[in-house]
Amino acid sequence: MSYTALYRTWRPNRWEDVVNQKPVIKILQNALAENKVSHAYLFSGPRGTGKTTVARLLAKSVNCTKLQDSEPCNACDPCEAISAGTSVDVMEIDAASNRGIDEMRSLRESVRYLPVMGRYKVYIIDEVHMLTQEAFNALLKTLEEPPAHVIFILATTAPHKIPVTITSRCQRLEFRRLSIRDIESRLEQILASQGAEWEEGALRLVARAAEGSMRDALSVLDLCLAYGDGKVLEVDVREVLGAAPSETMGEFFNAIAARDIARLLSITKECSERGKDMGELCHEIGAYARDLLLATSGGSTADLGRTRQEVETMSALARTLSEDMLIRVLQAMSGAASEMRNSDNPRLVVDMSLLGLLLDDQEEAGGMRKSEPRALVATGEAAASTRRRKRARADGGDGEFDAGAASVSGDPADGGASEATPESHEPLPETGGLFETVTRVWDLLLEHLQKDRKIQARAYLLPARPLRVDDDRLLVLGYPQGYATHMEQILSQPHKQVVQKYLERLTKRKLDLCVEVLNNHKGEGGADGGMGDESHPLVRAAVDILDGKVT
Repeated sequence: MSYTALYRTWRPNRWEDVVNQKPVIKILQNALAENKVSHAYLFSGPRGTGKTTVARLLAKSVNCTKLQDSEPCNACDPCEAISAGTSVDVMEIDAASNRGIDEMRSLRESVRYLPVMGRYKVYIIDEVHMLTQEAFNALLKTLEEPPAHVIFILATTAPHKIPVTITSRCQRLEFRRLSIRDIESRLEQILASQGAEWEEGALRLVARAAEGSMRDALSVLDLCLAYGDGKVLEVDVREVLGAAPSETMGEFFNAIAARDIARLLSITKECSERGKDMGELCHEIGAYARDLLLATSGGSTADLGRTRQEVETMSALARTLSEDMLIRVLQAMSGAASEMRNSDNPRLVVDMSLLGLLLDDQEEAGGMRKSEPRALVATGEAAASTRRRKRARADGGDGEFDAGAASVSGDPADGGASEATPESHEPLPETGGLFETVTRVWDLLLEHLQKDRKIQARAYLLPARPLRVDDDRLLVLGYPQGYATHMEQILSQPHKQVVQKYLERLTKRKLDLCVEVLNNHKGEGGADGGMGDESHPLVRAAVDILDGKVT
């Protein structure tokens, strides 16, 4: 026995059944009541919001023999034929697969023939933006002045791709994205009619996962009913969607609030071992941070589509996380999702993004200061700062580098002094040569760029490391393979000038920049320059915190 999917079974057959498209429905109903139906309409909006459904309802209404108050009867021959998809007067054309000029020429010929069953021939062209330019040109004249018995309905999710010569000849109606409450209410109505059991939190999860599309929501509901043997439970919905449990997200952001890197890495490991897609995990973390940001800023949590337990957890978390931290979580997850497209180890990308997020943690307290000493500073940055001071003393430094490093890294022995700026910092000694000087100030350079909000220049500089100085004027930077965009951008004038200016302030030498690609294996300087390089500051901190080693 064949089974019909829910989104087909529950396709609206009356105007009043269409969910949350009141402006569109009112315009069409008034046009039908006053006999002012246009010859061409353009329906635009997100997927699953009812564009094709409304087009079919309009086709029924103009051809129905027993129309009452603009509502089709769904019982006459034209209505039944249109509902079954067998009407010869209503033609649905998929422009994605019929996008050429020949198809439009054929359409132009067919519009001359009169309708067989009803009063109008209705052409519904779905995804009309997929037509070629030549096809649009062939359609143009017919669309402008069609025969009196023809109505065109163009549907699209990308109206900006349609030539203005086409849109100007249509009445454009915008379909809005459905809210979580609208979808949840419709799902309850469907389940109640089927006598199924459900949990409120489960439907909320389905509605949120649909992202404004009723068709997507019904497809997910179909899966959940099959999985739960007629019941829709919250735990089953999470299994079907592959979503991280709310408890996991709560633990994750609690770990961020506590700067507990070990717990963060443990959570990403658990998610990876369960088969969770890392890109989807980044999306969920970002969505949770966005909702937390709303709660932190005093917004209403009623429209978040979260369960009651999740809202309570988020309200408690909102008191422990600053808005600045949540914004930086969003930025970190967005960057990780983009970077992992070119990575063979997505989990490593997520881990390093989280580690970098906490290593760069700063708070505003009067001036720009590092946050109060925390576990991360004590274990990671303090250890890195100690190594830098020892290396500077071994190279014969006069102590100025020690003070600068302690100030920037937030060493507790420094008494919380403000960060040194490039203008107030004296040049480092050149005991070991200019290249050694550049190497010693490299971490300090990155910290100053972060402090002064030179975010883009710092981001393009992060994967690089100094290789050598040629002719006492040309600093050669090494980048791992796969960082072509970073190499190109760091040599562009705005970013290059920023780096040169800060280097000149720290070294009292004006240096030009050039770049080279490092080998995958141990290259110049004995490292590969990327995340596998033990000299990379994030890797050093990870090794110190987790007592690990780079393999």
